[in-house]
Amino acid sequence: LIGLHHHNHLFPISRTSISMNKSKKANSTPPPRWLSIILPLIAGFLHLQVFYYASIHCIFRAVVKSEVSESTSEEFRHACFIVDRAVFIAYMFDLGCCYFKVIPFSRCNRSSDIIGHHVPTLVLALPLAIPLWSNLQQFESTSFSILDFEIGNELRNYFINSYTMASGFAYMSSLNEVFMCFQRVEMSLQGINRFHEIPSMKSRFFTSRFVIGAELYYKLCFFWGISIFACKACCDFDKSLYDAITAPLAYEKSIWSTLMTVYSSPAALRGVLFRAFSIVMYPSMGRRCLNKIKQFHQEGENAKSA
Repeated sequence: LIGLHHHNHLFPISRTSISMNKSKKANSTPPPRWLSIILPLIAGFLHLQVFYYASIHCIFRAVVKSEVSESTSEEFRHACFIVDRAVFIAYMFDLGCCYFKVIPFSRCNRSSDIIGHHVPTLVLALPLAIPLWSNLQQFESTSFSILDFEIGNELRNYFINSYTMASGFAYMSSLNEVFMCFQRVEMSLQGINRFHEIPSMKSRFFTSRFVIGAELYYKLCFFWGISIFACKACCDFDKSLYDAITAPLAYEKSIWSTLMTVYSSPAALRGVLFRAFSIVMYPSMGRRCLNKIKQFHQEGENAKSA
């Protein structure tokens, strides 16, 4: 008591510090429960829309039905636009949720996790596609020269399919966000804030062991599988630009000059960013996911033996 009294005497608590503490507590007030339910629900449907455009509008139409390569230049550019628009809306809405102190993803506890993932896409990846779908030909001269080829041209088909599949495979990761958003809705309905508290929940669907297992295996499939297809499609897109540039018989520039021309395309730079991110991040993210899967199965075995 003497020591505590002496400490307070040396460092008296001022009214200013008390008011600051009160203001901090006021700022840390959790959002209304209904907001923690509604916002993740809307976010989940927005990410579901991204997954629809990525899987059906891009991959299915390009790979299964081969419709994309038969598109006119305007149709192709519009298809590129609506995919990026869906991503922009979903990501901006997630950031809006963070502003209202609602974390829409079940496995995230801090808004900084979402901001760190979304902002690079919003600031770098999406703007690099603007010249292509907004018809800014001075920035994408090679791309538009390819699109001017007649429909059915082999190089034109290669160009359109590779770009479409690169976007489609890359944004198929949005299904992961769908899982987490709907899990957050169920958690908020039952007053649960942390993912490790899910076993205490009474009614569970998106937070059931089956769905959580499906979510984890999908994550692993994306990190170590689907992302590889996206990277290959990015390489195919680069090759289509390279082939178009070197096609003239009189072309004699060096390979370095040619590569500079290829990667002066904003769309090609977008692919470079995705591949760099995939190489640096996805192997370790896949390993962490694999460890979670092992832990998931271990917990299941422990529950059976208990």
